[in-house]
Amino acid sequence: MNQNAQSSQTMDHNSERSGLSRLQGISVIASVVLPIVAAYIVYYTGIGMPRSTINEGELLQPAVDVKSLPFVERGTGPLQFTAEKLKWRYLVIPAGPCTSECEKLLYTSRQVHIRLAEKADRVERLLVSTSPLSDARHQQLQREHPRLRFVTLAPAVLEKLERDAGFDQWDRPRALLVDQQGYAMMAYDNRHSGNQLLKDIKRLLKYSYEQ
Repeated sequence: MNQNAQSSQTMDHNSERSGLSRLQGISVIASVVLPIVAAYIVYYTGIGMPRSTINEGELLQPAVDVKSLPFVERGTGPLQFTAEKLKWRYLVIPAGPCTSECEKLLYTSRQVHIRLAEKADRVERLLVSTSPLSDARHQQLQREHPRLRFVTLAPAVLEKLERDAGFDQWDRPRALLVDQQGYAMMAYDNRHSGNQLLKDIKRLLKYSYEQ
């Protein structure tokens, strides 16, 4: 076999190996990305989700963009989700003052947060009100919920959020689950158990990026 033939065979072999490597690389990327994309499509649209495994929360269709809302955090000032670490968030929104039903929902979300164990840092909870809590009330809730953040929204903004979420009247406390990109995608209230909240968030954490 002459030198030119050997060189041609070597080039063909290297080309085959290069092509195989590219296919393997594409396969690895697809195996990681496609399940994540599929999970988001299923959760946002409900398409392809078997009834036996449907999400436990009330799906918001379409999802509601909350990342640009003018939240103000107690003791800090304006809060912008886009400037913070990517996290899943529960916005706990009372129907008026945070009384017993609101406290019950706070307790449920706190227990879910605790049960996430090593994944708890990927989730946070915020109590949303239309005016700042009194110092005494804030201190009380802070003692009971050390990781809870306290934010306010103007009444008109909160009313618009209510309409966008598809609730005719905010007649009971709700917790909106907000994804890492700042979209509220599901709602819960005291008719949901902690196990139901935990089931949803665990699945979402499994199929989402960790920053």
